[in-house]
Amino acid sequence: MSDLDLVHATPGVELEARPQLARSLGELEAAVRRDLEILDYPLKPWFRPVKRPDGAHVYDVVVIGGGHSGLCAAFALKREKILNSIVLDENPAGMEGPWQTYARMPDLRTRKSVTGAELGYPNLTYRAYFEARFGAEAYQALKRITCDEWSSYLAWMRRLLELPVQNDTKVHLIEREDGMFRLDAMTSGKNTAIYARRIVLASGPLSTGGTTIPDAIAQGLPRGAYGHVYDDVDFAALKGKRVIVIGAGASAFDNAGTALESGCREVHMLVRRPHIPRLSLIRWTDWSGFLNTYADLDDDQRWKLAREVQRNPSPPPIRALNRVDKRSDFHIHFSSPPMSARMEGAEVVVVTPNGEHRADYVLCATGFSARLEEAPLFASIGRHIALWRDKFTPPDGGSEKFLSSPYLGRHYEFMEKAPGAAPWLKHIFNFSQSATLSMGPTGRVSGLKYGVRRLMIGVSNSFVREDFDQHLESVRRYNDSELDGHPWVEKPPNSKGDPS
Repeated sequence: MSDLDLVHATPGVELEARPQLARSLGELEAAVRRDLEILDYPLKPWFRPVKRPDGAHVYDVVVIGGGHSGLCAAFALKREKILNSIVLDENPAGMEGPWQTYARMPDLRTRKSVTGAELGYPNLTYRAYFEARFGAEAYQALKRITCDEWSSYLAWMRRLLELPVQNDTKVHLIEREDGMFRLDAMTSGKNTAIYARRIVLASGPLSTGGTTIPDAIAQGLPRGAYGHVYDDVDFAALKGKRVIVIGAGASAFDNAGTALESGCREVHMLVRRPHIPRLSLIRWTDWSGFLNTYADLDDDQRWKLAREVQRNPSPPPIRALNRVDKRSDFHIHFSSPPMSARMEGAEVVVVTPNGEHRADYVLCATGFSARLEEAPLFASIGRHIALWRDKFTPPDGGSEKFLSSPYLGRHYEFMEKAPGAAPWLKHIFNFSQSATLSMGPTGRVSGLKYGVRRLMIGVSNSFVREDFDQHLESVRRYNDSELDGHPWVEKPPNSKGDPS
Protein backbone atom coordinates (compact mmCIF):
# COMPACT_ATOMS: atom_id res chain seq x y z
CA MET A 1 0.00 0.00 0.00
CA SER A 2 1.49 3.36 -0.99
CA ASP A 3 1.16 6.46 1.16
CA LEU A 4 -1.15 8.05 -1.43
CA ASP A 5 -3.50 5.07 -1.33
CA LEU A 6 -4.53 6.18 2.15
CA VAL A 7 -5.73 9.66 1.17
CA HIS A 8 -9.21 10.67 2.29
CA ALA A 9 -10.75 14.10 2.39
CA THR A 10 -11.25 15.93 5.65
CA PRO A 11 -14.94 16.57 6.40
CA GLY A 12 -15.80 20.14 5.54
CA VAL A 13 -12.72 20.66 3.37
CA GLU A 14 -12.67 19.95 -0.36
CA LEU A 15 -9.28 18.36 -1.03
CA GLU A 16 -8.30 18.22 -4.66
CA ALA A 17 -4.72 17.40 -5.58
CA ARG A 18 -3.15 20.17 -7.63
CA PRO A 19 -2.34 19.39 -11.27
CA GLN A 20 1.38 19.55 -10.46
CA LEU A 21 0.96 17.09 -7.57
CA ALA A 22 3.67 14.66 -8.66
CA ARG A 23 6.15 17.44 -9.36
CA SER A 24 5.31 19.29 -6.17
CA LEU A 25 5.58 16.26 -3.92
CA GLY A 26 8.72 15.25 -5.79
CA GLU A 27 10.22 18.66 -5.14
CA LEU A 28 9.42 18.35 -1.43
CA GLU A 29 11.05 14.93 -1.29
CA ALA A 30 14.14 16.30 -3.02
CA ALA A 31 14.27 19.10 -0.44
CA VAL A 32 14.01 16.56 2.38
CA ARG A 33 16.88 14.53 0.96
CA ARG A 34 18.99 17.67 0.69
CA ASP A 35 18.19 18.62 4.29
CA LEU A 36 19.20 15.17 5.48
CA GLU A 37 22.46 15.39 3.52
CA ILE A 38 23.32 18.85 4.83
CA LEU A 39 22.78 17.83 8.44
CA ASP A 40 24.35 14.39 8.12
CA TYR A 41 27.23 15.00 10.50
CA PRO A 42 29.21 13.42 12.04
CA LEU A 43 29.54 10.68 9.45
CA LYS A 44 31.81 8.28 11.33
CA PRO A 45 30.27 4.88 12.16
CA TRP A 46 30.85 3.88 15.75
CA PHE A 47 29.58 0.34 16.21
CA ARG A 48 31.42 -2.95 16.40
CA PRO A 49 29.69 -5.88 14.70
CA VAL A 50 28.37 -8.54 17.05
CA LYS A 51 27.68 -12.12 16.00
CA ARG A 52 26.32 -15.10 17.78
CA PRO A 53 28.45 -18.25 17.99
CA ASP A 54 26.16 -19.87 15.43
CA GLY A 55 26.60 -16.93 13.06
CA ALA A 56 23.05 -15.59 13.50
CA HIS A 57 22.66 -11.88 12.91
CA VAL A 58 22.43 -9.65 15.98
CA TYR A 59 20.72 -6.28 15.69
CA ASP A 60 22.02 -3.42 17.76
CA VAL A 61 18.45 -2.22 18.32
CA VAL A 62 15.08 -3.83 17.70
CA VAL A 63 12.09 -1.49 17.92
CA ILE A 64 8.84 -3.31 18.64
CA GLY A 65 5.96 -1.37 17.10
CA GLY A 66 5.78 0.57 13.82
CA GLY A 67 3.30 3.32 14.70
CA HIS A 68 4.28 6.96 15.07
CA SER A 69 6.47 6.31 18.15
CA GLY A 70 8.29 3.39 16.54
CA LEU A 71 8.90 5.24 13.28
CA CYS A 72 10.13 8.31 15.14
CA ALA A 73 12.53 6.13 17.15
CA ALA A 74 13.75 4.42 13.95
CA PHE A 75 14.40 7.79 12.30
CA ALA A 76 16.31 9.02 15.35
CA LEU A 77 18.41 5.85 15.46
CA LYS A 78 19.32 6.36 11.82
CA ARG A 79 20.35 9.96 12.44
CA GLU A 80 22.54 8.84 15.36
CA LYS A 81 24.31 6.33 13.07
CA ILE A 82 22.80 3.37 14.91
CA LEU A 83 22.18 1.71 11.57
CA ASN A 84 21.98 -1.97 12.47
CA SER A 85 18.40 -1.70 13.65
CA ILE A 86 14.96 -2.91 12.62
CA VAL A 87 11.33 -2.11 13.44
CA LEU A 88 8.99 -5.07 13.93
CA ASP A 89 5.23 -4.62 13.60
CA GLU A 90 2.58 -7.32 13.78
CA ASN A 91 0.24 -5.60 11.32
CA PRO A 92 0.29 -5.48 7.53
CA ALA A 93 1.86 -2.41 5.91
CA GLY A 94 -0.40 0.61 6.27
CA MET A 95 -2.12 -0.75 9.40
CA GLU A 96 0.55 0.11 11.97
CA GLY A 97 -0.48 2.03 15.07
CA PRO A 98 -4.06 2.74 16.14
CA TRP A 99 -5.16 4.92 13.24
CA GLN A 100 -6.61 2.16 11.07
CA THR A 101 -7.66 -0.18 13.87
CA TYR A 102 -8.96 0.76 17.32
CA ALA A 103 -8.79 4.56 16.90
CA ARG A 104 -12.38 4.82 15.73
CA MET A 105 -12.57 8.56 15.43
CA PRO A 106 -12.60 10.42 12.11
CA ASP A 107 -9.68 12.68 12.98
CA LEU A 108 -6.82 13.21 15.40
CA ARG A 109 -7.45 15.00 18.66
CA THR A 110 -4.09 16.74 18.24
CA ARG A 111 -3.94 20.13 16.57
CA LYS A 112 -3.00 20.19 12.88
CA SER A 113 0.17 22.18 13.63
CA VAL A 114 1.63 19.33 15.71
CA THR A 115 5.31 18.58 15.18
CA GLY A 116 7.69 15.97 16.54
CA ALA A 117 7.88 12.94 14.27
CA GLU A 118 9.95 14.96 11.77
CA LEU A 119 12.75 15.52 14.35
CA GLY A 120 13.00 19.22 13.58
CA TYR A 121 13.21 19.03 9.76
CA PRO A 122 10.65 21.58 8.47
CA ASN A 123 10.25 19.85 5.10
CA LEU A 124 9.26 16.64 6.88
CA THR A 125 6.38 18.15 8.85
CA TYR A 126 2.78 17.21 8.22
CA ARG A 127 2.12 20.76 7.07
CA ALA A 128 4.81 20.60 4.39
CA TYR A 129 3.51 17.23 3.21
CA PHE A 130 -0.12 18.42 3.07
CA GLU A 131 0.67 21.69 1.30
CA ALA A 132 2.77 19.89 -1.32
CA ARG A 133 -0.27 17.80 -2.20
CA PHE A 134 -3.17 20.22 -1.78
CA GLY A 135 -1.73 23.72 -1.47
CA ALA A 136 -1.34 26.31 1.26
CA GLU A 137 -4.96 27.50 1.02
CA ALA A 138 -6.24 23.99 1.67
CA TYR A 139 -4.03 23.76 4.74
CA GLN A 140 -5.36 27.06 6.08
CA ALA A 141 -8.92 25.74 5.61
CA LEU A 142 -8.09 22.41 7.25
CA LYS A 143 -9.62 21.97 10.71
CA ARG A 144 -8.27 18.60 11.78
CA ILE A 145 -5.99 15.86 10.47
CA THR A 146 -8.01 12.77 9.59
CA CYS A 147 -6.77 9.39 10.78
CA ASP A 148 -6.43 8.30 7.15
CA GLU A 149 -4.38 11.38 6.31
CA TRP A 150 -2.11 10.81 9.31
CA SER A 151 -1.56 7.20 8.27
CA SER A 152 -0.75 8.44 4.77
CA TYR A 153 1.77 10.91 6.17
CA LEU A 154 3.51 8.27 8.30
CA ALA A 155 3.65 5.89 5.33
CA TRP A 156 5.22 8.67 3.26
CA MET A 157 7.85 9.32 5.93
CA ARG A 158 8.63 5.62 6.20
CA ARG A 159 9.12 5.32 2.43
CA LEU A 160 11.08 8.54 1.98
CA LEU A 161 13.41 7.94 4.93
CA GLU A 162 13.84 4.25 4.01
CA LEU A 163 13.11 3.16 7.56
CA PRO A 164 13.71 -0.56 8.17
CA VAL A 165 10.24 -1.85 9.04
CA GLN A 166 9.34 -5.53 8.93
CA ASN A 167 5.59 -6.06 8.92
CA ASP A 168 3.52 -9.13 9.81
CA THR A 169 5.93 -9.92 12.65
CA LYS A 170 4.53 -10.39 16.14
CA VAL A 171 6.95 -10.73 19.04
CA HIS A 172 5.60 -13.21 21.61
CA LEU A 173 8.38 -13.39 24.17
CA ILE A 174 11.54 -11.57 25.23
CA GLU A 175 14.28 -13.68 26.83
CA ARG A 176 17.87 -13.12 27.89
CA GLU A 177 20.30 -15.48 26.17
CA ASP A 178 24.11 -15.46 25.78
CA GLY A 179 24.52 -11.85 26.83
CA MET A 180 21.85 -10.51 24.47
CA PHE A 181 18.10 -10.58 23.95
CA ARG A 182 16.26 -13.29 22.08
CA LEU A 183 12.88 -12.31 20.68
CA ASP A 184 10.61 -15.22 19.85
CA ALA A 185 8.43 -14.03 17.00
CA MET A 186 5.96 -15.14 14.37
CA THR A 187 6.75 -13.76 10.91
CA SER A 188 4.18 -14.36 8.18
CA GLY A 189 3.05 -17.53 9.93
CA LYS A 190 6.54 -18.88 10.69
CA ASN A 191 8.28 -19.05 14.07
CA THR A 192 11.56 -17.20 14.16
CA ALA A 193 14.18 -16.04 16.66
CA ILE A 194 15.50 -12.47 16.42
CA TYR A 195 18.52 -11.33 18.44
CA ALA A 196 19.28 -7.84 19.71
CA ARG A 197 21.57 -5.92 22.03
CA ARG A 198 18.91 -3.33 22.84
CA ILE A 199 15.11 -3.26 22.63
CA VAL A 200 12.81 -0.25 22.32
CA LEU A 201 9.16 -0.98 23.16
CA ALA A 202 6.89 1.26 21.11
CA SER A 203 3.89 -1.00 20.60
CA GLY A 204 1.11 0.82 22.39
CA PRO A 205 -0.80 0.27 25.62
CA LEU A 206 -1.23 -3.49 25.51
CA SER A 207 2.41 -4.55 25.25
CA THR A 208 3.05 -4.02 28.96
CA GLY A 209 -0.33 -5.06 30.33
CA GLY A 210 -3.86 -5.60 29.20
CA THR A 211 -7.33 -4.19 28.88
CA THR A 212 -9.45 -3.45 31.94
CA ILE A 213 -12.89 -5.08 32.13
CA PRO A 214 -15.26 -4.22 35.02
CA ASP A 215 -15.59 -7.14 37.44
CA ALA A 216 -19.37 -7.15 37.07
CA ILE A 217 -19.02 -7.81 33.35
CA ALA A 218 -16.11 -10.26 33.46
CA GLN A 219 -17.70 -12.32 36.23
CA GLY A 220 -21.30 -12.22 35.05
CA LEU A 221 -21.10 -12.70 31.29
CA PRO A 222 -19.55 -15.24 28.94
CA ARG A 223 -16.63 -13.90 26.90
CA GLY A 224 -18.61 -13.86 23.69
CA ALA A 225 -21.15 -11.45 25.15
CA TYR A 226 -18.74 -8.57 25.70
CA GLY A 227 -15.59 -7.04 24.25
CA HIS A 228 -13.19 -4.17 24.74
CA VAL A 229 -12.76 -1.20 22.44
CA TYR A 230 -9.12 -2.26 21.89
CA ASP A 231 -10.38 -5.54 20.41
CA ASP A 232 -10.90 -6.09 16.71
CA VAL A 233 -14.63 -5.42 17.01
CA ASP A 234 -16.83 -6.75 14.20
CA PHE A 235 -19.27 -3.86 13.96
CA ALA A 236 -20.93 -5.36 10.89
CA ALA A 237 -22.04 -8.29 13.07
CA LEU A 238 -23.71 -5.80 15.44
CA LYS A 239 -25.97 -4.36 12.75
CA GLY A 240 -29.56 -4.28 13.98
CA LYS A 241 -28.54 -5.15 17.55
CA ARG A 242 -28.59 -3.30 20.84
CA VAL A 243 -25.22 -2.39 22.33
CA ILE A 244 -24.25 -1.23 25.81
CA VAL A 245 -21.08 0.89 25.97
CA ILE A 246 -19.47 1.19 29.40
CA GLY A 247 -17.38 4.32 29.93
CA ALA A 248 -17.54 7.97 28.97
CA GLY A 249 -14.09 8.84 27.65
CA ALA A 250 -13.21 9.68 24.08
CA SER A 251 -12.96 6.04 23.03
CA ALA A 252 -16.42 5.31 24.48
CA PHE A 253 -18.02 7.98 22.34
CA ASP A 254 -15.92 7.03 19.30
CA ASN A 255 -17.09 3.43 19.52
CA ALA A 256 -20.69 4.42 20.21
CA GLY A 257 -20.64 6.57 17.09
CA THR A 258 -19.04 3.81 15.04
CA ALA A 259 -21.60 1.27 16.26
CA LEU A 260 -24.54 3.49 15.34
CA GLU A 261 -23.06 4.45 11.99
CA SER A 262 -22.58 0.73 11.30
CA GLY A 263 -26.28 0.07 11.75
CA CYS A 264 -26.74 -0.87 15.41
CA ARG A 265 -30.34 -0.51 16.52
CA GLU A 266 -29.44 1.52 19.61
CA VAL A 267 -26.61 2.26 22.02
CA HIS A 268 -26.95 2.76 25.76
CA MET A 269 -23.90 4.34 27.40
CA LEU A 270 -23.40 3.61 31.12
CA VAL A 271 -21.41 6.32 32.89
CA ARG A 272 -20.06 5.97 36.42
CA ARG A 273 -19.85 9.72 37.04
CA PRO A 274 -22.84 12.10 37.39
CA HIS A 275 -21.68 14.15 34.39
CA ILE A 276 -18.99 14.47 31.74
CA PRO A 277 -15.84 16.15 33.13
CA ARG A 278 -15.39 19.70 31.92
CA LEU A 279 -11.60 20.07 31.80
CA SER A 280 -9.00 18.14 29.85
CA LEU A 281 -5.93 18.40 32.06
CA ILE A 282 -3.84 16.52 29.53
CA ARG A 283 -4.00 19.74 27.49
CA TRP A 284 -2.36 21.52 30.41
CA THR A 285 0.73 19.32 29.94
CA ASP A 286 1.39 20.66 26.42
CA TRP A 287 4.21 23.05 27.32
CA SER A 288 7.89 22.54 26.69
CA GLY A 289 9.09 23.03 30.26
CA PHE A 290 6.85 20.25 31.49
CA LEU A 291 7.52 17.79 28.67
CA ASN A 292 11.26 18.43 28.78
CA THR A 293 11.77 18.10 32.52
CA TYR A 294 8.99 15.96 34.01
CA ALA A 295 11.18 12.84 34.04
CA ASP A 296 13.81 14.70 36.10
CA LEU A 297 11.41 15.59 38.91
CA ASP A 298 11.63 13.56 42.09
CA ASP A 299 9.20 10.71 42.72
CA ASP A 300 6.93 12.69 45.00
CA GLN A 301 6.58 15.53 42.50
CA ARG A 302 5.84 13.20 39.60
CA TRP A 303 3.32 11.32 41.71
CA LYS A 304 1.47 14.49 42.72
CA LEU A 305 1.21 15.75 39.15
CA ALA A 306 0.10 12.38 37.79
CA ARG A 307 -2.51 12.00 40.52
CA GLU A 308 -4.01 15.40 39.71
CA VAL A 309 -4.43 14.37 36.10
CA GLN A 310 -5.86 10.98 37.14
CA ARG A 311 -8.41 12.59 39.48
CA ASN A 312 -9.61 14.72 36.59
CA PRO A 313 -9.99 12.30 33.67
CA SER A 314 -9.97 13.84 30.23
CA PRO A 315 -13.40 14.35 28.68
CA PRO A 316 -14.10 13.44 25.07
CA PRO A 317 -13.63 16.26 22.55
CA ILE A 318 -16.71 18.19 21.54
CA ARG A 319 -16.62 16.52 18.12
CA ALA A 320 -17.11 13.11 19.76
CA LEU A 321 -20.14 14.39 21.71
CA ASN A 322 -21.65 16.00 18.64
CA ARG A 323 -21.31 12.73 16.77
CA VAL A 324 -24.02 11.12 18.89
CA ASP A 325 -25.85 13.70 21.00
CA LYS A 326 -28.61 14.43 18.48
CA ARG A 327 -29.34 10.80 17.63
CA SER A 328 -32.59 9.27 18.89
CA ASP A 329 -30.93 5.83 19.00
CA PHE A 330 -28.27 6.97 21.49
CA HIS A 331 -29.03 7.03 25.23
CA ILE A 332 -26.65 8.10 27.99
CA HIS A 333 -27.16 7.09 31.65
CA PHE A 334 -25.17 8.94 34.33
CA SER A 335 -24.36 7.61 37.83
CA SER A 336 -24.85 4.13 36.39
CA PRO A 337 -21.78 1.94 36.88
CA PRO A 338 -22.36 -1.79 36.27
CA MET A 339 -23.04 -3.56 39.57
CA SER A 340 -23.77 -7.02 38.15
CA ALA A 341 -24.53 -8.69 34.86
CA ARG A 342 -26.23 -11.86 33.71
CA MET A 343 -27.54 -13.63 30.66
CA GLU A 344 -31.22 -14.28 30.13
CA GLY A 345 -31.30 -16.53 27.12
CA ALA A 346 -29.41 -14.68 24.40
CA GLU A 347 -30.02 -11.33 26.08
CA VAL A 348 -27.48 -9.45 28.19
CA VAL A 349 -28.78 -7.79 31.37
CA VAL A 350 -26.60 -5.21 33.13
CA VAL A 351 -27.72 -3.97 36.55
CA THR A 352 -26.85 -0.43 37.68
CA PRO A 353 -27.91 1.67 40.71
CA ASN A 354 -30.55 3.20 38.46
CA GLY A 355 -32.04 0.06 36.99
CA GLU A 356 -31.43 -2.69 34.47
CA HIS A 357 -30.36 -2.36 30.85
CA ARG A 358 -30.86 -5.07 28.24
CA ALA A 359 -28.83 -5.52 25.11
CA ASP A 360 -27.27 -8.01 22.73
CA TYR A 361 -23.65 -7.04 23.35
CA VAL A 362 -21.49 -5.05 25.80
CA LEU A 363 -18.52 -2.98 24.69
CA CYS A 364 -16.18 -1.84 27.46
CA ALA A 365 -14.34 1.46 27.02
CA THR A 366 -12.72 1.13 30.42
CA GLY A 367 -9.07 1.63 29.60
CA PHE A 368 -6.05 -0.53 30.16
CA SER A 369 -3.51 -1.06 32.91
CA ALA A 370 0.17 -1.88 33.16
CA ARG A 371 0.27 -5.45 34.44
CA LEU A 372 3.67 -6.77 33.50
CA GLU A 373 3.05 -9.96 35.41
CA GLU A 374 0.20 -10.73 32.98
CA ALA A 375 1.88 -9.59 29.77
CA PRO A 376 2.95 -12.62 27.70
CA LEU A 377 5.83 -10.63 26.23
CA PHE A 378 7.50 -10.51 29.66
CA ALA A 379 6.69 -14.00 30.93
CA SER A 380 10.40 -14.81 31.17
CA ILE A 381 11.75 -11.55 32.63
CA GLY A 382 8.80 -9.62 34.07
CA ARG A 383 9.44 -10.73 37.64
CA HIS A 384 12.69 -8.73 37.65
CA ILE A 385 11.19 -5.41 36.46
CA ALA A 386 10.73 -2.75 39.12
CA LEU A 387 7.28 -1.22 39.49
CA TRP A 388 6.37 2.01 41.21
CA ARG A 389 5.05 0.12 44.21
CA ASP A 390 8.53 -1.39 44.66
CA LYS A 391 10.24 2.01 44.79
CA PHE A 392 7.71 4.50 46.15
CA THR A 393 5.15 4.67 48.94
CA PRO A 394 2.60 7.40 48.14
CA PRO A 395 1.46 9.58 51.03
CA ASP A 396 -2.18 9.29 49.95
CA GLY A 397 -2.22 5.52 49.53
CA GLY A 398 -2.44 5.81 45.76
CA SER A 399 -4.18 3.57 43.27
CA GLU A 400 -3.08 0.07 42.38
CA LYS A 401 -3.35 0.91 38.70
CA PHE A 402 -0.74 3.64 39.01
CA LEU A 403 1.50 1.72 41.40
CA SER A 404 1.63 -1.17 38.91
CA SER A 405 3.30 1.07 36.34
CA PRO A 406 6.92 0.19 35.56
CA TYR A 407 9.42 2.35 37.43
CA LEU A 408 11.77 3.62 34.72
CA GLY A 409 15.15 5.28 34.66
CA ARG A 410 15.57 8.79 33.28
CA HIS A 411 15.84 7.59 29.68
CA TYR A 412 12.93 5.11 29.54
CA GLU A 413 15.02 2.13 30.64
CA PHE A 414 13.56 -0.60 32.83
CA MET A 415 14.99 -0.84 36.34
CA GLU A 416 15.69 -3.90 38.45
CA LYS A 417 13.37 -4.86 41.26
CA ALA A 418 16.30 -6.39 43.20
CA PRO A 419 19.69 -4.71 42.61
CA GLY A 420 22.08 -7.06 40.82
CA ALA A 421 19.45 -9.62 39.84
CA ALA A 422 18.99 -8.46 36.24
CA PRO A 423 21.31 -5.53 35.37
CA TRP A 424 20.62 -6.07 31.65
CA LEU A 425 17.08 -4.75 32.08
CA LYS A 426 18.45 -1.25 31.56
CA HIS A 427 18.96 -2.25 27.92
CA ILE A 428 15.19 -2.43 27.34
CA PHE A 429 13.64 0.99 26.80
CA ASN A 430 9.90 1.33 27.42
CA PHE A 431 8.74 3.99 24.94
CA SER A 432 5.08 3.01 25.35
CA GLN A 433 2.10 4.48 27.20
CA SER A 434 2.92 2.61 30.41
CA ALA A 435 5.92 4.96 30.72
CA THR A 436 3.65 7.93 31.46
CA LEU A 437 3.99 7.98 35.27
CA SER A 438 7.77 7.86 35.05
CA MET A 439 8.33 9.97 31.94
CA GLY A 440 5.22 12.11 31.37
CA PRO A 441 2.96 12.04 28.29
CA THR A 442 5.86 12.07 25.83
CA GLY A 443 4.53 9.10 23.84
CA ARG A 444 1.64 11.22 22.55
CA VAL A 445 2.03 12.78 19.13
CA SER A 446 2.54 16.22 20.67
CA GLY A 447 5.22 14.97 23.08
CA LEU A 448 7.27 12.85 20.69
CA LYS A 449 10.05 15.32 20.04
CA TYR A 450 10.78 15.59 23.75
CA GLY A 451 10.60 11.88 24.41
CA VAL A 452 12.65 10.64 21.48
CA ARG A 453 15.47 13.05 22.29
CA ARG A 454 15.72 11.67 25.81
CA LEU A 455 15.38 8.11 24.51
CA MET A 456 18.30 8.50 22.08
CA ILE A 457 20.56 9.85 24.82
CA GLY A 458 19.80 6.75 26.86
CA VAL A 459 20.33 4.30 23.99
CA SER A 460 23.59 5.93 22.86
CA ASN A 461 24.86 6.21 26.42
CA SER A 462 24.26 2.52 27.07
CA PHE A 463 26.25 1.49 23.99
CA VAL A 464 29.17 3.81 24.71
CA ARG A 465 29.43 2.49 28.24
CA GLU A 466 29.20 -1.14 27.20
CA ASP A 467 31.79 -0.70 24.44
CA PHE A 468 34.03 1.65 26.41
CA ASP A 469 37.15 -0.55 26.17
CA GLN A 470 36.77 -0.67 22.40
CA HIS A 471 36.52 3.13 22.22
CA LEU A 472 39.50 3.54 24.56
CA GLU A 473 41.60 1.27 22.36
CA SER A 474 40.42 3.18 19.29
CA VAL A 475 41.58 6.54 20.62
CA ARG A 476 44.93 5.02 21.57
CA ARG A 477 45.39 3.75 18.00
CA TYR A 478 44.16 6.93 16.33
CA ASN A 479 46.73 8.00 13.75
CA ASP A 480 44.97 10.09 11.09
CA SER A 481 46.67 13.44 10.48
CA GLU A 482 46.55 15.94 7.66
CA LEU A 483 49.92 17.38 8.79
CA ASP A 484 52.06 14.40 7.86
CA GLY A 485 54.92 15.40 5.55
CA HIS A 486 55.20 19.01 6.65
CA PRO A 487 58.76 19.84 7.73
CA TRP A 488 57.69 21.36 11.03
CA VAL A 489 55.63 18.33 12.10
CA GLU A 490 56.92 15.28 13.97
CA LYS A 491 57.38 12.09 12.04
CA PRO A 492 54.50 9.55 12.22
CA PRO A 493 55.13 6.29 14.07
CA ASN A 494 55.58 3.10 12.11
CA SER A 495 51.98 1.98 12.50
CA LYS A 496 48.86 1.94 10.42
CA GLY A 497 46.02 4.37 10.99
CA ASP A 498 42.97 3.49 12.99
CA PRO A 499 40.82 1.44 10.58
CA SER A 500 37.73 3.05 12.03
